[in-house]
Amino acid sequence: MNPNGHILGVVNTLSKKLRRFCDQSLAEMGLTGTQGRVLCYIFLASQWQDVYQRNIEEIFEIRRSTATGILKLLERDGYINRISVVADARLKKIILTGKSAALQSMVVQEVDRIDALIRRGLSDEEIATYIHLTERICENLPVE
Repeated sequence: MNPNGHILGVVNTLSKKLRRFCDQSLAEMGLTGTQGRVLCYIFLASQWQDVYQRNIEEIFEIRRSTATGILKLLERDGYINRISVVADARLKKIILTGKSAALQSMVVQEVDRIDALIRRGLSDEEIATYIHLTERICENLPVE
């Protein structure tokens, strides 16, 4: 698969396959894979805390401009509303709409199904090792 032993090629291939697979899996709901993952996070996190754009930036390790683009599309398509906070008008709380609530169980179920598919055939030890190694590789990259 990777004759020269470069980790970069394998990671890049995995990233592309995951992105394409997630996009295909969530397309029936009118979402991209990224939109589905972000909505899934908002569904789950909003049960115990208010969710703001900065939460999305931190959890998904994306730039402000990327988060803004994703959230603008979700808002345009009627899945979320962004409401100004009284204490700080620059801060926008993310609120789910009825349209997204109707999809909530399907989106969460699909994200869980994808995760289970990725884990298929791997032991708990292999999964823990993979996560540990991936976290170490991320620490090696001096990107903010």
